[in-house]
Amino acid sequence: MINQTQLNQLSKKYKINESIVAREFVQVTFLKELYEEGFSRDIYFKGGTAIRLLYGGQRFSEDLDFTVQVNEDLFVKLINKFFSKIENQYPFTFKERKTITGKTYLLTADVQSLKNPVFVKLDFSMRENVLEPTKNIIETKYPVIVQSFINSLSKNEILAEKIRAILRREKHRDIYDLWILLELGARFDMNLIQNKLKYYGEDFKMDNLISRLKDFSKDEFIKDLRPFVPINEREKLGDLFEYVKTYLEKLFSSIDNKSA
Repeated sequence: MINQTQLNQLSKKYKINESIVAREFVQVTFLKELYEEGFSRDIYFKGGTAIRLLYGGQRFSEDLDFTVQVNEDLFVKLINKFFSKIENQYPFTFKERKTITGKTYLLTADVQSLKNPVFVKLDFSMRENVLEPTKNIIETKYPVIVQSFINSLSKNEILAEKIRAILRREKHRDIYDLWILLELGARFDMNLIQNKLKYYGEDFKMDNLISRLKDFSKDEFIKDLRPFVPINEREKLGDLFEYVKTYLEKLFSSIDNKSA
């Protein structure tokens, strides 16, 4: 496990508090162990933490999100066996959380140098197919040696899921993630976006996305992002919101005009 000296050094390096560093260490450790298992070939990492750990995003994240391409009953059997194995190796415990779809678990980790435990929510979605599977590596400064490929969604597919999220919920970090994915080279793929919305019986309309941006406020953006960005970046979040919103509005309008 990570020690106090390492926590302190990484906290200074990333300019964020030690509990956030400890949580990311736990996330990386979990991913290392999961992707050494044979059954992980059917589990694809995605979401905000994947943007940071696989693609170079700057925002820290709370959860680990996956799409699973295996029968749910078999998955439950395999993942429970895996949890039991990990609980014998690390100061981790796993508890299932009730959800309407998929499977969700809470990972609780005791990190010796922290007073309080670290929590990581694990979300496994089983309702859809992976459209652009890819393999990635994790390069990390944490005291963890990751020797296996991480199966994941591509940047383009994560971007498509972020657009769906923006249309269906109001988490302000989603517009930040969408912007950073575009900055990291992800493409706005209409076919992927349409396919993601088909799971909900919906069609994609650019007008709806442009209109949806108006529902996001600066205050909520700052509140949502503040715990997950470096301390020296927090005072800039208000200006960043204005920039991101303007950037996305111009981009969406440009794409809409080209497709008209």
